[in-house]
Amino acid sequence: MVPMRRREMLSPRGFWRACSVLLAVFLLYACGGGVLERDGSETHFLRACGEGCPEGSDCICGVCSLTCTDSGDCAARGARAVCSELAPRVAERRCAPSASKSLCDAECVLDADCGWLGAGFTCGGGFCRDGVQSLEPAQTCAAPPVGSDDLLVMGDSLIELSSFTADLEQAAVAGGALASGQHYKSTASYLMSVLATGSLSIENQYTSARATRIPRAIVLDGGATDVLSGQCTSNQSPSCPAIQAAVRGAEQLLGEFAADGVENVVYFFYADPIGKPDLKASLDVLRPLIENVCGKSRLPCHFLDLRPLFDGHADYVGADGIVFNDTGAQVAANAVFALLRERCVL
Repeated sequence: MVPMRRREMLSPRGFWRACSVLLAVFLLYACGGGVLERDGSETHFLRACGEGCPEGSDCICGVCSLTCTDSGDCAARGARAVCSELAPRVAERRCAPSASKSLCDAECVLDADCGWLGAGFTCGGGFCRDGVQSLEPAQTCAAPPVGSDDLLVMGDSLIELSSFTADLEQAAVAGGALASGQHYKSTASYLMSVLATGSLSIENQYTSARATRIPRAIVLDGGATDVLSGQCTSNQSPSCPAIQAAVRGAEQLLGEFAADGVENVVYFFYADPIGKPDLKASLDVLRPLIENVCGKSRLPCHFLDLRPLFDGHADYVGADGIVFNDTGAQVAANAVFALLRERCVL
């Protein structure tokens, strides 16, 4: 009887307000947004398989998901779920050789892009995941014949103003991947080194190279020039316009590579600059964003963070605290070559 008395006492205005609230809640669920999208508690979508996945999903590459042929197959997992190919995902490395070609997944650049899945999800390697998962051992492979004309080196002053390309060639000769006297093409430029699009963009380096030959593999760095101007000093976060422009530029550049049929990219990212705390802080923001762009690219993009190799080695860079000296260039080049070999590019 109590609920009836409350209803009888409700004013007309209050009654219609209550109806509006109920209608809004209904629409939220009916349209697949809000809480309905965040259905991880029931489907375990993209959560680690653990001891298994609930009925209606399978354990694919370490997470509970579904095989798919297009994003329509993933609609039940949320409006933002997409059907994503496994083939380009060099960062995933959790997949058995028998894994399906595509699975329902959630692409991202920022951790915030994963909030719709529920608590605990972060963006790693370009895809939303719940916590850290163990990696499968690397697969053995036969190296394809990528010759001197097939590999392009691009980037900024770290490459153009150092011996990096020559050291990479030396490592390739020593490893039997390049004939003595042969050279890789390099269009690296300290002037055209902005990752964002524009007249001084790294994209111009690629345009110049592809006019004569589309490479099969590309080695590049980029991003420091975008934040060297100090635009992000007062806003060292993903919302800084310079960082956002760099991320968009990286997405566009990798998209061009994929559209042209480039087979592999090695993207190496800067060690901590010496004596430049503002630049370091900005690079710390940009680094994971570029890694995530690389991870969700439509071609295999192998990301290399130079920090572990350069940590504690101020003697690897020159007086500006950024550009490689001879020792640093050789360390970086050897690491890039090792990754090229590990990932079956050379």
